[in-house]
Amino acid sequence: MAILSSETFSEVIADRSDQRSLRRLRSKPFIERKVRRSEFNAEPDEGWYVLDGHLKHAVKLAKNKPSSEKLEDRIWVLLSRMGFRYLSKDRNCRVRYDVAEGAAQQLDVLAVDDECVIIFECKCADGSQPKSANFKTEIESLGAKKAGLHRELREQFNNPKLRIAYVLPTENYILNKNDVERLKSFQIHHFSETDLRYYGDLVAHLGTAARFQFEADLFQGQDIPGIENKVYAVEASMGGLNYFSFLIEPMRLLKFSYVLHRSKSIKLLPTYQRLIKKPRLSKIRKFIENGGYFANSVIASIDSGGKKIRFDTAGSAIDGSASKMGVLYLPPQFRSIYIIDGQHRLYSYSDSSYATKNLIPVVAFVDLGREEQLRLFMEINENQKAVSKNLKHTLDADLKWDSPNLQYRAEGVKKQLAQELGEDISSPLFGRILVGEDERTDIKVVTLEAVLRGLNQTRFVGKFSKDQVREHGIFNSGDSGKTVDLLKKILIEYLLYTSIVLEKEWYRLPKEGGLLTINDGITALIMVFGDVVDHMVKREQIRPLLDAPEKIVEEASTYIDGLKQYFATLSDADRAELRTKYGSGAPARLRRIFQLAIQKHRDDFAPEGLKEYWRDQSKQFNVETYSRVADIEIKLRDDVKDTLMSAHGNMWLKRGMSEKLYTALSTEAAKKNRLIEDDSKEKTPWDCLNLIHIREIVEFGNQWSNLFQKKFTIPGQESKRKKIKHHGCLSLIR
Repeated sequence: MAILSSETFSEVIADRSDQRSLRRLRSKPFIERKVRRSEFNAEPDEGWYVLDGHLKHAVKLAKNKPSSEKLEDRIWVLLSRMGFRYLSKDRNCRVRYDVAEGAAQQLDVLAVDDECVIIFECKCADGSQPKSANFKTEIESLGAKKAGLHRELREQFNNPKLRIAYVLPTENYILNKNDVERLKSFQIHHFSETDLRYYGDLVAHLGTAARFQFEADLFQGQDIPGIENKVYAVEASMGGLNYFSFLIEPMRLLKFSYVLHRSKSIKLLPTYQRLIKKPRLSKIRKFIENGGYFANSVIASIDSGGKKIRFDTAGSAIDGSASKMGVLYLPPQFRSIYIIDGQHRLYSYSDSSYATKNLIPVVAFVDLGREEQLRLFMEINENQKAVSKNLKHTLDADLKWDSPNLQYRAEGVKKQLAQELGEDISSPLFGRILVGEDERTDIKVVTLEAVLRGLNQTRFVGKFSKDQVREHGIFNSGDSGKTVDLLKKILIEYLLYTSIVLEKEWYRLPKEGGLLTINDGITALIMVFGDVVDHMVKREQIRPLLDAPEKIVEEASTYIDGLKQYFATLSDADRAELRTKYGSGAPARLRRIFQLAIQKHRDDFAPEGLKEYWRDQSKQFNVETYSRVADIEIKLRDDVKDTLMSAHGNMWLKRGMSEKLYTALSTEAAKKNRLIEDDSKEKTPWDCLNLIHIREIVEFGNQWSNLFQKKFTIPGQESKRKKIKHHGCLSLIR
């Protein structure tokens, strides 16, 4: 391994021209080589396989890279596409941290730009399931060498002002809370798979401009060397808030700017923006390149860093004017301007020939409060693309967190807790919960709504009106932050224990029939944990606000162990029935199943309603009866619809029912469609019918006698009075 020095610089470091050829090799998940056809054996060496056997004089062989090398290559390629000036050529780069012989640190990836250096220590675990990690030695060792590495790197790159950051990227690992604290104490950033996907998406959409967002994450609040921070501006106010309006080159604004993307797992501030969509960005960029421009302003908030924004007024003021003109001094730091609206317009200028030529208008408030930013974003977007239900939950967590309304505050606590369970690297649900506008994957399928349904069925947080406590929460300390922290620790311990004792089921994918780590399973798991906690509190086995989370879960584990036998004997038929038959009632069904399994393990556990539920379920013919009623309803709906279409043609829906019923069904359909993002799944008024509506349609006007009497009269009752015939047939619809 070569040690970085002036003599070995070109051997160790790749500049932009070197990176182009290396990027092609490091982008591949395998290494390859050619063997002369005359020397090739039928069986390649162990680990090698034929990649291309159709060449005339040679055979191309390949060998898959180890997982750790793939992770390093993935990060290296990402940094190269961001446009970093220098990158270490391979994992053999070493940098001195002391004058002693051999005192040099091997670096997995080294990235250097004009203003900064970033060092990556990569960790990747093999296997299909995430592993618990302990990186104490690696973190403390790297932290102890930082001072020496700083001196050497600044000397080798001849820049005493270089900013230096350290990153620990992990793949297929779950960090423990001690490592998380160590990383904080040594100021080492952690990147999870979610973060790497985010930056990968950002680079794919923005190209080298993604580097500004990336460096802003690592160097928040630090000065941007050489940036021109003065702009001509107008100061005014609207809605009681002061703002500055100015024009600025897109590339210069990009260096100041930061977008709070909801898809990103690292929690910095309330994050609410949708991740930039490549097709939309491409269309806007094409529009700009063809001479197009935007007359509307980018909306932003300037982060003053607690200092007064400098604004030098220019010229004499106009009498009676509520505005002033002058020179505004923008804070010359990364992430000093937060983009509230207009990210697509701004980022469409990345890699554009107009990035330094055009001027775009900006309306920038100063230190806009978090609630005000979120409300402004939602108001701007209210009449544009619908904000998804999942994103609304995410925004609500930020909006209601500190609300004086006790009911809202409790909702904010639960929504904050739900998203932190998906974003905390130590949580077994990390990477499994869809937060904001995260993209669904094979394992990321659990919605915030599913977690909230579970929490709402527990007594963890309590019940409140606007200004009164109706029921004290078991784990509610009265402080929102402390309550979330405590509940998060308890639920992480509980879910971690569950993931260990039910390991096979926990990692079973939804497409493989998994029941636990899907919406219904997570909802039921939280519900039944609430039942167990209630039971332990009544028996004084735990002191909720005094006992450590580990002790609470240790006590609960003697109950949760009852689930092992249930899943050990769960048949494929029962699994399929639970996933397909019960619909919105599946979480309640699973909860009762889990309660019964625990009761068989611990006979002292008898939650309210359990005995009655299974007594009702055991009644003979229940399932058969419900099934037959459902079949009758489907048959009736189809017959009535066909008859109405034959009688009224295209106007069958409007003429076949009363105006009152048509209006009610149309309203119901509209309500349901507000929550449906896929147009192909939208509901029609007819989809919202139930049996009682069918009766009303059949009896509407003269439709009974003209259309339905002959078809629906029970044989033998044709001569009876209308009321009796109605009763005989339509009693089925009551």
